[in-house]
Amino acid sequence: MSPPEQVEETFPFATDRRLRRWSRCFLVHPETAYVRVSPARLTVMFGRWSLTTTPANVASVDITGPYRWWKVAGPPRLSLADRGITFATTAERGVCLTFHRPVQAIDPFGLVRHPAMTVTVEDPDAFVAALRRAMSAPVAESTPSTSHPQATPLGTARALGRWMRRRSTLTFVRRDVAHVEPPLGDGAEVDDPAVRRAPVQRFDDGVGPAFHRTYRVVAEGSTMSAGEAMTRMQTDLPWMGDHSVAPFNRVAGRTGRMRVGDRYVVALAGPWSGPVVVVEVSPTHFRLMTLDGHPEAGVIDMVAADVDGGAQLTIESWARSGDHVLRVLYDNVRLAEQLQSVVWVEMCDEFVRLAGGRPQAPVEVITERAPA
Repeated sequence: MSPPEQVEETFPFATDRRLRRWSRCFLVHPETAYVRVSPARLTVMFGRWSLTTTPANVASVDITGPYRWWKVAGPPRLSLADRGITFATTAERGVCLTFHRPVQAIDPFGLVRHPAMTVTVEDPDAFVAALRRAMSAPVAESTPSTSHPQATPLGTARALGRWMRRRSTLTFVRRDVAHVEPPLGDGAEVDDPAVRRAPVQRFDDGVGPAFHRTYRVVAEGSTMSAGEAMTRMQTDLPWMGDHSVAPFNRVAGRTGRMRVGDRYVVALAGPWSGPVVVVEVSPTHFRLMTLDGHPEAGVIDMVAADVDGGAQLTIESWARSGDHVLRVLYDNVRLAEQLQSVVWVEMCDEFVRLAGGRPQAPVEVITERAPA
């Protein structure tokens, strides 16, 4: 008999603009605040703090709230009454878990252990259902590691150095246009609860000039069709690209192939991160919308197609800067633009390797800019 499938589900923390600045003071960002559940493991990541136990150790689970904001804003909170710990990003609703055996979290030496925990995930009902499924599911003898690669400042510096040496081998086209029009389907019409809850940054929410950027590469002599390569890409997105500069971390969704409502964060080792939500998926295409906190506001498309000689990947983005500071860094200093180019060119390279081919020509990068 084959071992049971170990499905892992990831739940982001709720977004509350009133408390966000307090969370960020303690390095609680979208890529560092989530809860993962599988039959073998329950993990909470909350900035620099984490808690790990097993679903079998959960004695009870209940939805609670609302709370007083000053009791939950900022870092994890320790209850002096019962030593319970609270990981919170909103004062609205949360989920309280009690444990058979107290667990370690706030104290790195394990001197303080917690008999209960509260987490303010975005969808408490779905989290409770997933946890109860995990509590009753059989556990395989071995469970694959679910850790994700993380960018480091040193890795980012090295990647940028490689980029500066390599950029002369790429094909760049930059031109001014009168108008940039994003594609239809910005997520507003998607009938999916996870997308409707997402704090989307649409194209019109941005500031400054509009940009349409295209990255294109052909995997010549590929051993996979475009559809096969895209299926692998959708399944393995967190492991594609250059992990030293910008790994893709899944912060909402289930293991396996990409689904509408899944969320990822392009975790740059710097002052920015790029949270996105999946709003469209097909066998040869997927579309991402930027979320609150992303350096840009807009849409990102990835499309695979069979062409003469192999499989082609085209990455297109239609976006404006997320705020006025990033407008300067992107349009004037062009530092953010360089970081973005590193991410998507590396993604093109990974697609070629994934498809089992070789680049037919250098990656083509086309930038169109329309005035504000």
